[in-house]
Amino acid sequence: MDAQKTGKLINFLRSKKGITQKELATLINVSDKAVSKWERGDGCPDVGTLPALAEALGTDVDSLFKGELKEVSEKSRILTEEELKAEIAKMEANGTLEKKQDNTSLLKNPFARIRIYDFKRPSLFSKSELRKIANIFDMLCEKFRNELAGNRSDLLGINVCYVDELTNEEFLRTLPQRTFFYTYDYNNTGFAIEVDPQLGKVLLKQDLKKYPELTQSDSDCLKLAYIDKLSKMIQELIFSNTDKSTEWEDFEKTFTKDLNTLLPWSAGQNPGEMCVLVTLALTSDVYTGMINIQFNSSYFLRLCRKSGFFGKDNPQLENLTDIKARPRENNILVEFGRFVSGSVKLEPGTILMSDKQFGTPLNVIVENQIRFGGEAVVVDENFGVRIIEVNQGDPVCYDEEHYIALRLGSTYLSKEDIARLDEEFVLQLDSQPGKPIAIIQDGKCLARGEVVIVDDTFGVRIID
Repeated sequence: MDAQKTGKLINFLRSKKGITQKELATLINVSDKAVSKWERGDGCPDVGTLPALAEALGTDVDSLFKGELKEVSEKSRILTEEELKAEIAKMEANGTLEKKQDNTSLLKNPFARIRIYDFKRPSLFSKSELRKIANIFDMLCEKFRNELAGNRSDLLGINVCYVDELTNEEFLRTLPQRTFFYTYDYNNTGFAIEVDPQLGKVLLKQDLKKYPELTQSDSDCLKLAYIDKLSKMIQELIFSNTDKSTEWEDFEKTFTKDLNTLLPWSAGQNPGEMCVLVTLALTSDVYTGMINIQFNSSYFLRLCRKSGFFGKDNPQLENLTDIKARPRENNILVEFGRFVSGSVKLEPGTILMSDKQFGTPLNVIVENQIRFGGEAVVVDENFGVRIIEVNQGDPVCYDEEHYIALRLGSTYLSKEDIARLDEEFVLQLDSQPGKPIAIIQDGKCLARGEVVIVDDTFGVRIID
């Protein structure tokens, strides 16, 4: 795939349909920064994204791969509805119409959106948690207008553009080589603030055309006038929305003095680690620019989740069962593997390493036998599994009484539905991305953890 050619084609087709980068991003469930990156030719869409992207742009995957539209000939032109019905009727009559297997027929919602899940770019937060973060920053925008921009008639408004999860590298690659970049103990569950260079000049009341160079003096003045106040405002607002079980000192992140505030890549961030990015759009009478607040994912995972920022992890909801209904347990289990329990200690922070390599199928277990191999997908907001291989011969049988299992999720199917299972079928599980998965010992869930990848091998870090 030629990134430049594909990017130009995406830009052309999107413009032709009259939709913005953000609208296209929403249609295919990616960030608008990803769309921007593709159109600049700085990267290519993931293979799993191509079908949805092609559909949204009104083209086909092959054209996106090649970066050019197919020539429309009489042979390849789109049939009218009447012509299509006639062709289908002809194929049915000749017995040449291949019936496509409905791989979503076992889902409660056959129209559910299905996408491949990338464990190297995991969803650490649920949609409701990301909405909570967005709501807090809506409040921050109001405080910014009142406290920081109140005496500036040229600053017309500020609002939240979006909240997203991405890797540190993905974010840093979207930034100019030199920009205003301030780190607040980022690598120790902290955050960083980036200000669009032209917006920074506006805040400093400088003409970018007259003074195009970003100087250390500019950076120091911007920090003193706005950034330090903004960072304190962020921390105080987030802390005020916790249950105070974590001390303020843990939330208070100090400015990292020994880093260059004009060179983002000098911050020493781990490229592959996930972050939460909050983007604010600040509008002046001459320019609209972005302020990016980049949080180390641990800031919300460790500090905020622990101190009740997202509310109770398990709301007190109890599903009632009809008195005449027969109780049933989930009989389809999706696991990274089962292992000897021995003297394994289930303590928070411990990483339980499996022998399952990244990119190899997960175990789909039916009646204690590994009957299928599957790949993790997301079905609407839940984890799911798409069966990609049927195990031939004698399946591995789990009959051990004592074991530890790392379980992605489970579901229930009737015997009739189990008999139908084959390659390409998609099953929706009872777990969600952004939530801990179950660590099973001897048939009981005794701990929960987050999936990690160490040297291309799956593991689970115990959370509680």
